[in-house]
Amino acid sequence: MCIVSIFAACEGGTTFEKDFVNNSSETITIDMFISSLTSYQETFEIAPNESKTIFWDDQMGRFTDDSYTCLNEIDSVHISISNGKTLTRDFMNADNWEHSSKDGRNSRETCTFTIDDEHLE
Repeated sequence: MCIVSIFAACEGGTTFEKDFVNNSSETITIDMFISSLTSYQETFEIAPNESKTIFWDDQMGRFTDDSYTCLNEIDSVHISISNGKTLTRDFMNADNWEHSSKDGRNSRETCTFTIDDEHLE
């Protein structure tokens, strides 16, 4: 007699996503530097009235607590605005991000930074 058991491990984890919503009339260029797990720099160009995911990472076995902010993975950023304008809304201030969390085995941390013409000068 032979008994066969198959076990599937479903560890779970967290998906991290950061979106940039450009509701302005200008083109935004973002140079992001991230070194949380692997160091890299990525450049994004976001046209007027366009949204882009500027960071996405799925980490198995990692879960967050109430201390998580939308800036946890970002080391630094350089933002350029077309027509020589300046962004007046501070990208590196966690209070300027909309943050939503989904708990559970497949957790999710979704962050959205939104600008419009009133955030430019």
